[in-house]
Amino acid sequence: MTLRAMLDPAILPSYLSSAVRIARRSAQGPRRYQGDAPAICRAAIDACWTGDHFVASGGHFRQLWIRDLGFSAEPLVRSGYADRVSASLAWALDAWAVRGRVTTTIFPGRRARDVYTFGIDSLPLLLHALRASRAEALVRRHGDWLAREVARYVSEVIDPQTGLVRTDRRFSSHRDTVQTSSNAYANTMVVLLDRILRETGWFRSPVPPGATDHFLAAFWRGDRFVETPDSEEVTGDATVFPFWLGVASPELGLAAALRAARVVGLTEPLPLRYAVRRQPAFEDRVQRLFVPNYQGTSIWTSLGAIYLHLLRTVDPVAAETGIASYRNLVEREGTVWEVLDGSLRPYVGRLGLFRADEAMLWSVILLDLFGSAVGGATRIVDPPVPEIEGRPAGDVDRPEEA
Repeated sequence: MTLRAMLDPAILPSYLSSAVRIARRSAQGPRRYQGDAPAICRAAIDACWTGDHFVASGGHFRQLWIRDLGFSAEPLVRSGYADRVSASLAWALDAWAVRGRVTTTIFPGRRARDVYTFGIDSLPLLLHALRASRAEALVRRHGDWLAREVARYVSEVIDPQTGLVRTDRRFSSHRDTVQTSSNAYANTMVVLLDRILRETGWFRSPVPPGATDHFLAAFWRGDRFVETPDSEEVTGDATVFPFWLGVASPELGLAAALRAARVVGLTEPLPLRYAVRRQPAFEDRVQRLFVPNYQGTSIWTSLGAIYLHLLRTVDPVAAETGIASYRNLVEREGTVWEVLDGSLRPYVGRLGLFRADEAMLWSVILLDLFGSAVGGATRIVDPPVPEIEGRPAGDVDRPEEA
């Protein structure tokens, strides 16, 4: 992350407002929502609604992140939030239309910026959300500049010699505090973009032919996706996103890929980690000072919810153990945490300056699981989850923030 990006006037106010919210939560504790796990998830989703658009969380990420909205779009629509998804997309497209650029984030005041750099997934996940919410009218309304954005994306991202994402620059991705370029997640986004355009006919796809074949040849090993073409590393995002977004068919080897993630240790003690081993050298040098290992071996509930959703399709009985653990954790905490450490406690950065966010928009993926797991919404005997220090199971709701 460059100093210039950090000091962008559009982003600076968010540091102060987020710091105030984090400090308040440090003193008062997180807000707890009442009810069973589905009720808590719905309350978290409602906390992300501002009245005209979804933000990433009910905690301190009070901005629209197209990444979070995009990969959550289908379960949001299934769970009864289609109107709010459409409203959020309309709000965001109006903000982006001013400059004709899709960005990772829109800050209050409709200040659209990329955090931390050009987002490899911003445009593909926007189109994914538009298709999930059947928002063809929005595509038509913004078609002129969206078509130009598609062309710009392909020009910026794809190496015409390989048909893969270029390797000579860094892109912001789901793992945005780690330096990545042409990894499996990034190339999943290229295939997703190409597939949506070809299936919807919204715009001509400028992606060179054979995108899926290039992707599979570089990253699929017969029983798993790997992080980069020249490695055998299995990572959480490389495992789940090709299947979650429909880029790879389950018949390709979904069960085997999920098994590979389990065998290397990405699912313990709770799904799902980005990586088995932390690699500090690849962490953004600024972020490493404040949030070391934030997206390394920590447990991300977004990845975990997606992993369990996929596992349920191939082995619902095995998936129920993880679903029950998440149900138990959500009910004990009264919220859905963003990220957990290896002890299943909310992640805390260096010197306590950053604390894991809460009430995430992606709670909807867990809501989807809790409502359709084995036994439906009926409670089962929960496996044990370690006590979360300072937050006993019987704690009561905090007063609502002003």
